[in-house]
Amino acid sequence: MAKAAKSAPSRRPWASEDIKLLKSKARKEPASAIAKALKRTEGATRQKATALGISLNTTRGRAARKPAAVKAAAVKAAPRKAAAKKVVKAVAKKAAPKKAAVKKAARKVKKA
Repeated sequence: MAKAAKSAPSRRPWASEDIKLLKSKARKEPASAIAKALKRTEGATRQKATALGISLNTTRGRAARKPAAVKAAAVKAAPRKAAAKKVVKAVAKKAAPKKAAVKKAARKVKKA
């Protein structure tokens, strides 16, 4: 039996309502959910968003952290930074002519 010839994919133009929906859901819902709501493929949705200059990225990295987690991380890091700064000051006073020691201590502060 011979296979039936494939027909060309049907392409639907983007209506203004489709674009409004895309803009309203961008960065709030995943691209797959937006595509499903628009009854389009995820690839077509991503291409249109790129053409319009819209980001579909829902992850926001460190900004997505909960405020309590951010505060806890800052409190945890504060004593280390303060201690490192004290070391830098002590080294600077003790070994003023020894610039290498001061630079080394300064590098430790930047890492902390």
